[in-house]
Amino acid sequence: MKRVLVLAATLLGLALAQSTVKVGVLLPLSGVASVSGKAALNGIQLAVDEVNAQGGVQLELVVADSATDPSKAVPALTKLLTVDKVDIIIGGLASGVTYALAGPIQQHQPLFLAIGAASSVVEDAYANYPYFFHYHPWDYNNVQAALGFFRYLHEEKGARRVAILYEDGPFGSAGIQVYQKQLEEMGYAVQAEPYKAGSGQFTAILTRFKAFQPDILYWIGYDVDALPIAAQAREVGLRPKLIYGAPPSWPLGFEENPLSEGVAGMTAWLPTVANVESKAFVNAYKQKYGEVTEEYMAPLGYVILKSLAKALEAAGTTDKDAVARALAQVKMNTPFGPLAFGPSGTGKTRYQGFGTEIWFQFQYIKGDRYPVFPKERAVLELRYPAEYAEY
Repeated sequence: MKRVLVLAATLLGLALAQSTVKVGVLLPLSGVASVSGKAALNGIQLAVDEVNAQGGVQLELVVADSATDPSKAVPALTKLLTVDKVDIIIGGLASGVTYALAGPIQQHQPLFLAIGAASSVVEDAYANYPYFFHYHPWDYNNVQAALGFFRYLHEEKGARRVAILYEDGPFGSAGIQVYQKQLEEMGYAVQAEPYKAGSGQFTAILTRFKAFQPDILYWIGYDVDALPIAAQAREVGLRPKLIYGAPPSWPLGFEENPLSEGVAGMTAWLPTVANVESKAFVNAYKQKYGEVTEEYMAPLGYVILKSLAKALEAAGTTDKDAVARALAQVKMNTPFGPLAFGPSGTGKTRYQGFGTEIWFQFQYIKGDRYPVFPKERAVLELRYPAEYAEY
């Protein structure tokens, strides 16, 4: 009987290796999160090339653009599931879009590998969905990492006042009251105001912030906001000691603009990360695309696809339940450090990948990004007050 089972598993594995598995990819290739979406797709495609070259499981991507817009993302997802007939979806990324996808995802029941979507509102929406694998840390993980930095700024640098500018969607607004309370308990005076995502208009809010005289201007939004905020802060005469941003990605070429000097932020990865997997990813990415990315969504997409390939190989079948069981058991080293799935901090997500541990703080200094906190990961010392404040 045991020999029969082994033979059956071997035949299943051979059948899988001889067929092509279609994987739906739904990412923001246009709209306010397009920098992140395009970087993620590059990482996913690089991983597909490597997996297919190994001669085992063969993967085919069916790519759709969510446009960072729920009204476009939902029909795009429906087409992937009903017309293209994919049973595996990689994507989401923007929290508002991923929240909107919860209904059709739970209706059609695909295996859903979420690359972004940090809002706890999204976690609530997928709390009872058995095929939900969330790789990106949740917003409370992000807050925990940022609060460690803000505690350092308060205790070691004398920062006392924080102005928070946050986008009015799920990504920016979820948990903002709790976040404000935690900063106040730390000893900060806090003034927080929302803005319309993608509007590019911040002058009125920044003028009100000027009267508050913050030590830190903290904005929570998307890459398209970085330059307008930096420029308009100068236009209204707002002079914080530090501008700190928390977008999922930063504008391409932002480091080349003088407005970037001294701006700080948080990321999960930079190409200077020294582990073996990170170096291998950087070399492979450069060979394929002719450049080195600094967007952490690129290696995150790469990791998601590689983990899926491992699960498919271990399962020996495309059966959704078998693949989900195999994926839940995947353990692998990545450019971010070790990956293993377990319950999230709230327990609402059964299969959570990375957490607070992957975050670190960086600062734009003389045309590049350098890790500055925590100290054991710092390449350069944090400049506080930042040089840009001296204009």
